Amino acid sequence: MLNSTRLFLLLISTTVCLANQIDDENPNSPVFYCFVDPPVKTRLPPNLLENITACTHLVYGRIPIDKDTGFPEYSITDVSSGYDIDNIRTFLRMKNQHPTAKFLMGVQRSRPFEDSLTAIRVAEGLRKQAKAKSFDGLFVTFNGIHLEYQSSTAFLENLSKDLKLSLTFGVSARRVFAFEAVRRLQEINQFVEHVYLDMGELPSNEDPRQITQINPLFSNGSIPFEETIQGAVEELSKEGILPTRLVIGLTAGGWKFEIKNSQDPLRVSHGDFAKENGNRISYQEACRARGAVVYDWQVMNEVTVYRQTWISVNLPVMKAMGEKMKWILAQKFAGFGISSALSDDPEGQCGTDPLPAHRLATQLFSNTLTANAPKCTRLCYLDPDDVDDTFPIDNLSADYCSHLVVRYFDLDLQRNVVVAENAEQLVEKIDGWRGKILDVAPKLLLSLGSKQTTGVWQFILGNDFRRKELAEELVKLVNSTTADGLEISWTLESMVSEFDKKNLKALIDDVKVADVRGTVEIAVAASVDSSYADFYDYEHLNKTANLIILHSHRLHSPSTPYTGHFSPIRATSTMKNANMTWQAILGHWTARKVARSKLVLSLSASTLSMQSLADQRSASSRQNPFGQPAFVSVLRSKKADIHSQHEICESLKSGNSEESWVDMADVPYLRRYDQMVAYENARSAHIKAVWSSMEGVGGLAVHHIQHDDPAAVCDNKTAFPILAALRRAQTCHGCVKHHDFKKCSGGGEFVVSCRFELAKSVPLFKTDILPYERCTEVVVDRARLTLGGNVTFHDSHHEMVVRNLTSMRSKMLKCGMVLEISCGDSERHLNSILGDNMTSAIENVMKTMEKHKFSGIQLDCEKAIRRGNHIYFNTFLRKLALKFEKSKAANGCAKTLAVRFSHFTRTPANYYSVSLLNKLSHISLKMSDKNQVDLPFFQNQTDPKFPSAERFLRLWQNFGLKPAKIVLEVSSLGEKLRENGDKLRITQGETCIAVGNRAKFEPDYETLTSSVAHENGTISLPMVDDLRYKISYIKREQLGGISLNSVNGDDFTGICGRGSFPLLKSVYANQKCR
Repeated sequence: MLNSTRLFLLLISTTVCLANQIDDENPNSPVFYCFVDPPVKTRLPPNLLENITACTHLVYGRIPIDKDTGFPEYSITDVSSGYDIDNIRTFLRMKNQHPTAKFLMGVQRSRPFEDSLTAIRVAEGLRKQAKAKSFDGLFVTFNGIHLEYQSSTAFLENLSKDLKLSLTFGVSARRVFAFEAVRRLQEINQFVEHVYLDMGELPSNEDPRQITQINPLFSNGSIPFEETIQGAVEELSKEGILPTRLVIGLTAGGWKFEIKNSQDPLRVSHGDFAKENGNRISYQEACRARGAVVYDWQVMNEVTVYRQTWISVNLPVMKAMGEKMKWILAQKFAGFGISSALSDDPEGQCGTDPLPAHRLATQLFSNTLTANAPKCTRLCYLDPDDVDDTFPIDNLSADYCSHLVVRYFDLDLQRNVVVAENAEQLVEKIDGWRGKILDVAPKLLLSLGSKQTTGVWQFILGNDFRRKELAEELVKLVNSTTADGLEISWTLESMVSEFDKKNLKALIDDVKVADVRGTVEIAVAASVDSSYADFYDYEHLNKTANLIILHSHRLHSPSTPYTGHFSPIRATSTMKNANMTWQAILGHWTARKVARSKLVLSLSASTLSMQSLADQRSASSRQNPFGQPAFVSVLRSKKADIHSQHEICESLKSGNSEESWVDMADVPYLRRYDQMVAYENARSAHIKAVWSSMEGVGGLAVHHIQHDDPAAVCDNKTAFPILAALRRAQTCHGCVKHHDFKKCSGGGEFVVSCRFELAKSVPLFKTDILPYERCTEVVVDRARLTLGGNVTFHDSHHEMVVRNLTSMRSKMLKCGMVLEISCGDSERHLNSILGDNMTSAIENVMKTMEKHKFSGIQLDCEKAIRRGNHIYFNTFLRKLALKFEKSKAANGCAKTLAVRFSHFTRTPANYYSVSLLNKLSHISLKMSDKNQVDLPFFQNQTDPKFPSAERFLRLWQNFGLKPAKIVLEVSSLGEKLRENGDKLRITQGETCIAVGNRAKFEPDYETLTSSVAHENGTISLPMVDDLRYKISYIKREQLGGISLNSVNGDDFTGICGRGSFPLLKSVYANQKCR
């Protein structure tokens, strides 16, 4: 058995291996597989796919690999013959036309592997051949029942060992639901880039005389649900094969059947039997067929009937095959493919341009961006003065922004309002981008007056007639565009009087009156100086504005004669004005009773350069970068200033600058000679996202997003890194609704699981103070499954505590009381129980539940499960679940069955049936180390490979576990780090005794713990705000709920001065949630 140290090292190494699979949480752009499969003795046209620019993967042939050496059985035209150029070399020369695509060798195995050793030998030989022929990877299919055998997994696992070779596994819909096929796919899933589901062959094709539609999208009544694209992928999703890993294979051409003389061609349907075997035909053959044409709007196919001929065709037009492609893209699949180019009328015989299906796909890819809807409010600002035609807006992921804000209207002394120069062109570009996004395009707000002085605002708003005319014109112009709303931005200069305050209020009212249809969303931007001067009618804005954007990205000005940062979270000791922080400006607005849900805090992707007059070599200037005297002059040259994120990266790479971090303010700055550059980076943006989420702020805004490295120059991977950091860390979901413990929990209710440790029930924690009314279930830790299948407790004291809990059962009403059962620590122990005594074990579990009135069971068995006994465990779990379904629990509710795992289970599909896990009540994921102290919640910026709760949560989701089934287990316990390096577990109450109630804990927004220095070391502890953030993250990700891994570790005595059980109570009592 692995000890804890070896487990941890193994975890680190496996984490590195899985980095490519997990690191990039951005959904990939959709892929397009293009197939070239020339018949024997047919020369491949070198320019076949020259004009099809969307192919991301090109696959050559289906070359047999039935030899046990793995050597492909090439045809005479695949490889060189005489003086002719062979087809493989012609195919690989297409790289000049498709420089970014992957070129894969398509291979097919028909002969079964004798055993896993043979499979490995074939894989090793095949890898050598693929590399020798200069292919980028392999596209593997099996023509037979290979998926019934474990050797197929060994074959693909061995192929995947060469990380330089891309690997795709193709399986037809005909084979995907065969015996053990789904189980194999679950195992194979981790080894391949994609699973290619070929919908060209369906289960109905087992009998070649059975009439079938080609690639049916939906069922029309005669087609079984699992034979449609929709049904096949839905069934696979239930089994843990995620849509994001599936590529849907479409077919160019169709099926042709000759039907019996007694059959009416117009009444023939899918599943009927023809007179003879059906034939797959190309589109160039199908388009020449004569007869009556019927279009099936469910299947999305054209059916042609002529006399006794029946043809189902994948018509390559937008209303037919295009609808299938659009549905696939909208469902967030990895992409689709078309088989094959030579069947897609490559010579234009059908009277249209060659390759119509491929051209249709190219058109869709160029006009479509797959995207997810933004989960939180994030405003992205663009100014037409700063954005030119080269701005790569297609690199902007749609879920980065909920709103795009464009400076569009300028105030004009003569005409009241004019459209800013280049604004219409920028909006046109944005509209083109929004049009490519399916259903989740960000809203568009047009901004007014952000570059006008206070004098211009006063002149126009001071006259009632002019102001009303302005409001009417604004509403008219907004409605004439595709915009969703208007931002009013009197922010270039501060307002100066109560008259300004009154006139701004009047303008908002006038816009409301002019907007008769009520379709114009109103946002109001607020400057810091006007805020502190109280020149805003807070009550009025609370009622009328949809959003209030605080200009917290302008907290320091280049004209200020000392150094600073434009958006520090908190004030440092050397800052001249402590009000110029996020914390202060937010506190100012919330103190005026403005709803947090309306407030938006701003940061900028741009920079602020200052020239310090202090000696940069001194230690004090480096330790206290803010508040130093700065050179301010309109004559100062700005040519050498740094303006954008990629210029920051270039400066750091050149070695002539130094990056520093200001802890209290949580912001970076760059030092280059006597120049100081204030800026944001991914870390500071992450911290701002977490901090603002904890504060319950309504949203965030990023100004000057054109400076947020839109072309991914810094790492060649992440475009818009600041927006990416915000998308990852910002949460915005509502409060947890307090459950009614007098009613049975229904499906979909947020789980609050309270784990009660029997070992810690003395001396102070008595069962009668257990706060069950705040829990949907109380999990009693723990009993043990022993030899013979018996369920036992550790000792008589533990059993006595359980009896006390049983006596409380009537008070708990419908609240669940769940027994956690351990299966021991060794594989042999579990084998002895489940191998010989499974029936006895199930019966004893049922008896224990009945005796102590438990309503459910949670199994904690992962330490004892290995590849040799996982089938036993899955069988045990399945039988126990069936047993639970037959009766109600003691509280009258349905019995619950859950399983508990830790982050040490790294490849769950190798051990567990994902489809079975998805049918359980929930899965509790323990994210704590051996001392029951939580792992860092987010990965460390300086060590991205270090284990984190976020990383392993994504890993489990990638393996197919439904988010709604995941209950994230968090710790109430802290850690005391002694000076000698020893780590001790410490409870909330013990912490307060050690450091006192008034100790000031410093938050860490990456680990989501807080720490305080102590005379004997450092204490790290999860605080109430940390837990609340985790809950909002869980709700954002639509997970099943939260589990407190030790309710005993909460401050149950109230010694910390926050009442008893402060962590548990904070699940519901949160004034900052919405």
